[in-house]
Amino acid sequence: MKHALLLAAALLHAALPLRADDAPKLSPLFSDHMVLQRDQALPVWGTAKPGEAITVAFAGQVKTTTADAGGTWKVKLDPLPASSDGRELTVKSGSAESRVADVVVGDVWLCSGQSNMHFRMASVEDAAKEIAGMDRPAVRFFTVAQRFGQQPLDEVEGRWLPLTPATAAECSAVACYFGAALQAKLGVPVGLVVSSVGGTRIESWMRRETLAATGESASLVAKWQEVPAGEFARIGAAYAEFQRQRDQVHPVAVREAKAQGKPVPPPPVAPKLRCHDAPSALHNGMIDPLQPFPIRGAIWYQGESNSGQPRPYEKLLPAMIADWRKVWGKDLPFLFVQLASYRATHPAFREAQQRIWQNTPHTAMAVTTDVGDSANIHPVRKRPVGERLALAARAVAYGEPVEHSGPVFKEMKVAGNRAVVSFNHLGKGLTAKGEELAGFTVAGKDGRFFPAKAVIEGDRIAVSSDKVPLPSAVRYNWAMNTEGNLYNLDGLPAAPFRSDAPPSGSGE
Repeated sequence: MKHALLLAAALLHAALPLRADDAPKLSPLFSDHMVLQRDQALPVWGTAKPGEAITVAFAGQVKTTTADAGGTWKVKLDPLPASSDGRELTVKSGSAESRVADVVVGDVWLCSGQSNMHFRMASVEDAAKEIAGMDRPAVRFFTVAQRFGQQPLDEVEGRWLPLTPATAAECSAVACYFGAALQAKLGVPVGLVVSSVGGTRIESWMRRETLAATGESASLVAKWQEVPAGEFARIGAAYAEFQRQRDQVHPVAVREAKAQGKPVPPPPVAPKLRCHDAPSALHNGMIDPLQPFPIRGAIWYQGESNSGQPRPYEKLLPAMIADWRKVWGKDLPFLFVQLASYRATHPAFREAQQRIWQNTPHTAMAVTTDVGDSANIHPVRKRPVGERLALAARAVAYGEPVEHSGPVFKEMKVAGNRAVVSFNHLGKGLTAKGEELAGFTVAGKDGRFFPAKAVIEGDRIAVSSDKVPLPSAVRYNWAMNTEGNLYNLDGLPAAPFRSDAPPSGSGE
């Protein structure tokens, strides 16, 4: 009788479903519809009971390890070629198992920055039409939930979604257009890890020791270094609640009020104190926990919150690029957006961004002065931005012989009463979008600039003004709100410039 009872109990136990907490857990980066980076060793990690034997299986590979005393484990899959076949990744511990479905292998790009990277497809120009056209399930995106940290956090929050008309509205617009254009050319799956927060300074996106080595932003460091952990958490939670009210609760309340003919409720009020300028807070919360997940490269759209300090930024962005390359252990291609026209963006900041590009190997810059909005820091034309970044990726990351930049100032020579300007990145040649070139000014030795007549002469431009008999300097699109129309025949706009630029780093 005793043996019969034991057998019945064993059979009953075997028939019961496994509890969720019995199964080994994977990092949230490993979820259904994910993209794994091709041609690189692939760490897979998570947690389990201390001492548990772990077996990971994917694409014919089986790797084993044991959870350490803290319950963490990691294995490394051998490099895999690209594959659009959705396969299953399994993690077993004894009789417990976790499964990740529809896993593909391709190229993964980190998409980071502030509000113009966070700007979603739901708000782009002709949003309904653009979203309806985004039926590209070979592109998948993972939006990292906003988290600030005084110390590096263990993991990120989010989930992978295929890019379809049902999901595209929630994807970063720049990342969406970048991924769609890149995938169309590569023919392999493309993963987009979107880690962005509006209103943030670059200092928040790099490690504390990296920022300290630049010698910049001492006032920010002093502002935040004495904030207790509890107060820091309170500030972050208060802002997260504000965002929830702003993005989820208030829009619903507005729609309901309008449908019922009632007054529209006022929007929520943002907290006065935010963590958006806290040094290292976003690296700790939204970059560090991504590692060691392999990526192919990074795209970056940030600078609005630093645009009043071009000289420091000229040191800070290269430091952050080097920082990310160090923590990922490879020379990541890094592609960034030069700020668009806006009434509060000084051209010296765009100049600093261009210098960063020209002085930092394995980078590229997408010029966007032609798609800005003088009255809106968040221009709605994001397709050209993403597609120019994809063109840059093809050139810099994949070595394709494509022109990825518009004309870039090379030198100026004086010929009589004319300043003759030559360029790099001519592509197929120079052209004006419009009857005549606009946006050029010229000055003599007195430094007074006047609007100038500019004429394309082969691969050069001759600039002159009746008010300047002997030119000494030429500027193009040297304004907060730009009107220049110089392009190359590849369809890419010329970068703003001044021939009288001071030495790099002077901040003048």
